[in-house]
Amino acid sequence: MSELLFDGKKVYFSGSIKGAPEPDPHFAWKLVQYIGERGADVLSEHVVARSQAEMDQIRALRSGLEMQEMLADPEPWFRVSDQDNIWVDEATHMVALVNAPSHGVGMEIGRAILKPERGLNRTPVLALIHRNLLDSLSYMIRGISPEKAAFQLRTYQDLAEAQAHTHDFLLETQLHS
Repeated sequence: MSELLFDGKKVYFSGSIKGAPEPDPHFAWKLVQYIGERGADVLSEHVVARSQAEMDQIRALRSGLEMQEMLADPEPWFRVSDQDNIWVDEATHMVALVNAPSHGVGMEIGRAILKPERGLNRTPVLALIHRNLLDSLSYMIRGISPEKAAFQLRTYQDLAEAQAHTHDFLLETQLHS
């Protein structure tokens, strides 16, 4: 068992679900496991599920819903949007994979950055992008000023480098109320 270096931190992990899949489908799963094994409460681990069934199971458990109740919802997007916004608001930190275009990821990053304007805690955001994809990153994400928001953009080559950036980010950024 790893030392609980990230204990007490609530991490919202953001990544594209409907957009382009990651080249390594297990990359995000391994990164979230790394964060959770070190004590952080990953509020949105369903995002990295390796199958739709696994995603539904994790989301139902985290949301406190019975699987049948969750799957029977004829318009699940309202519940999903509301719940994800609650988790972003609850988070002390956000880690976002920005390798693929995603309206949801962009909205979640924006929501996290604007939390202080709504009287909520300042939430540091770490955006991770594979260094081979940096040229295709949207200007909206690339243009977030670290001086105006608690925002870091880091490139990585492999899982170990992404874990190192995440490790440093979660240890260096302080909790703010």
